[in-house]
Amino acid sequence: MTRDQLLRELDLLPEVLDFWIVEFGDCGFIPAADGGFDAPAVRMAFFLKRLLREEGFTLWGARRRLQGCDFSNAPSASGRARSEKEASVDEAGSRTRELIALLDEHLQNCP
Repeated sequence: MTRDQLLRELDLLPEVLDFWIVEFGDCGFIPAADGGFDAPAVRMAFFLKRLLREEGFTLWGARRRLQGCDFSNAPSASGRARSEKEASVDEAGSRTRELIALLDEHLQNCP
């Protein structure tokens, strides 16, 4: 996928994509030699957008979530039903975010 196509599909500004490349390059989000993006990088970009914009992850949280993810064999979005494992992972992520929020609140109230 070309850079321009990816920008349109994700509805991103070029500066945001450039920032993601710098911020998440060590997680595998890098353009190909021709400046385009291969299928795993495109999948990662959509996942990043979901984490950062829809699920409210911080950059640090998104980086931790990406560690160990393998986008090379992941299926493209197809509207299929989520597996039990995917639902379980989403629930665990939600619980983790709740715990982090509680810890943040507690730490803000500490002298």
